[in-house]
Amino acid sequence: MASAASNTIYRTYTQPDGTKKRTAFRVNVDYFTDDTGKPTGFETQLQNDLVAQDAGITGGGVNATWTTGAKLLTSNVWERQYRDTSNHDLGFVTPDEGWLDLTDRKSNFSSQVNDAAADALAKRFNSAGFGLDFGMATKAGASLQLANYQGINKAGSGIFLDAPSGTRQTSLMDSIKSEEGTREKYGTDGRNKETLYYPTALRNNKGQDRLQIQVLKYRPRPQGEAVYKLGDRAAASAKDIIGSCILPVPGGVGDTNLVSWGPDSADPASLAMGQAVFDGLQDQNPMEALGKNVENAVGSISGEKGSVKAALAQVITKQATGVGNMLTRKTGAIVNPNMELLFNAPQLRPFAFTYRLSPRSREESVMVKKIIRMFKQSMSVKRTKSTLFLKSPDTYQLKWLTGFGKSNQHEFLPRIKECALQGFNVNYTPDGNYATYEDTSMVAYEIQFQFSELEPIYNDDYHKIDGNSDSSIGY
Repeated sequence: MASAASNTIYRTYTQPDGTKKRTAFRVNVDYFTDDTGKPTGFETQLQNDLVAQDAGITGGGVNATWTTGAKLLTSNVWERQYRDTSNHDLGFVTPDEGWLDLTDRKSNFSSQVNDAAADALAKRFNSAGFGLDFGMATKAGASLQLANYQGINKAGSGIFLDAPSGTRQTSLMDSIKSEEGTREKYGTDGRNKETLYYPTALRNNKGQDRLQIQVLKYRPRPQGEAVYKLGDRAAASAKDIIGSCILPVPGGVGDTNLVSWGPDSADPASLAMGQAVFDGLQDQNPMEALGKNVENAVGSISGEKGSVKAALAQVITKQATGVGNMLTRKTGAIVNPNMELLFNAPQLRPFAFTYRLSPRSREESVMVKKIIRMFKQSMSVKRTKSTLFLKSPDTYQLKWLTGFGKSNQHEFLPRIKECALQGFNVNYTPDGNYATYEDTSMVAYEIQFQFSELEPIYNDDYHKIDGNSDSSIGY
């Protein structure tokens, strides 16, 4: 992850006593890249100089202490940030007048923030090497990329979460807010997002091959450049890592790439009429072309003799009477079904892993407990405050890592796209006997994962890994 920050933005607000007060803001954009350095996701943050703000001074500038006060999520949704997520009584980072200014449809503040974000990114990518600016070396190019990622059209404007009363909100967004207590972070202390390890020796042994599993806050795929396109799911969720763990490479690592094919038939009459309709609809004047094509097809069929007539009689007899085997009864022949195997659909890949966890110390016992808890809770369905809806569980990014190579991704094990955890089984007595240590921790656990990728593998996905250089085994 990398960041690009804007210059300080100053806004002036009238206080209740009639005096004017200037408040300092800054826009920071976190962006995420693939192996080639191409940006795949953005998170725009509106920040405040919290130290100066609490001291009652304007702040900003070189020595400012910036704290994120609002985040622009996908689908152009602003979310206001608390000073302390564990203690909401401390209030929000961004002062009320700043939040009202940001969420006021008549104010230019939101546009100013978007312009500052694009300008900061343009300055960052303008200094990149040849061919590495990815069309973002100008403010216009950066603005377009940000808009495409957020799913904003030219007339669009934001939706605002946690806005004070009196600002515009959508009832749908209110209805799908998560229930109080829904977990957003995991880690060694339960919320610091620090990586969990088993065995704990993996924390220092960076040269050993291992499996990294990151927990991602689920985001739906954003809309693409056109209404009939969808954006990149990887870009939508890469910024939302809320927990992770490192495990050794298990036994039985494998993958199964599947594509669905199936038999398809078309008798001669259906083939002729179907071809006429298909070609006609693609013409510049579809209705006129459709009529001519059907007329030509009927004329062609009417002019045939002998076996063609018999085949057509068989088809028409079946459609008129439901008796489909008259030709066979009379001649022992059937109409050629023109059967062939045709592509139906891609298929999603499943991945299953089994681990035996045998803690060798109190630290490892606690670590194993946290790992099991993280997967159980993160795969659980989320309720909403309104109870009208249920929200998707968290998703997962799996990566095979090694101590070798620039990217640390294992080039001889398969890449895995974002996954859902469809099953998680825990056996607390894998040896068939109940046994614990003095602190009541189990002597051993057996856990089983059943993952499934959220989207299929496509041919061009391999190019995105290594440019078809075959340096990686791919998916």
